[in-house]
Amino acid sequence: MDRQQATFRRVLDILARTPRIASIHSYAACEQVLNELERAPAPGMVLHWWLGTPALTARAVSLGCYFSLNASAVRKTALLEAVPLDRVLAETDHPFGDRSSDQPLPGNVALVEQTLARHHHTTPENIRQTVWHNLAALVRDTRCAAQLSRRVRSHLASLPPR
Repeated sequence: MDRQQATFRRVLDILARTPRIASIHSYAACEQVLNELERAPAPGMVLHWWLGTPALTARAVSLGCYFSLNASAVRKTALLEAVPLDRVLAETDHPFGDRSSDQPLPGNVALVEQTLARHHHTTPENIRQTVWHNLAALVRDTRCAAQLSRRVRSHLASLPPR
């Protein structure tokens, strides 16, 4: 744990100087991760596979964190209650939520969008738009648009105002 903490501190120090969108895994260390984020605040922190309590989630929200949600995460009503919609991203890095499909595909976020839409009494299309706006806010806050593909930058630039 000491080596992980030292490494994490070094990464956060770099991110404070050179902001980037960072996916942070906090399994069995939610409180320790938040302690470090308080010590070295930086924009662009995305909590991936977040398993924190509602109190820790509220603390993460107050620190400006975002949350990447997959099909497993959106089954947790307490998490959906605690995470504001303007801090939600749909996880696209592997087909976890698509395992029941004959051909699981990374990036298949339909189930996440549908579940969030039901929870927030809106449409999956509105959720998708919200997630894109959330990504746009992250990119703005971290000033890292140049790190993205031209296609993604173009899509973010074409988003209608909220």
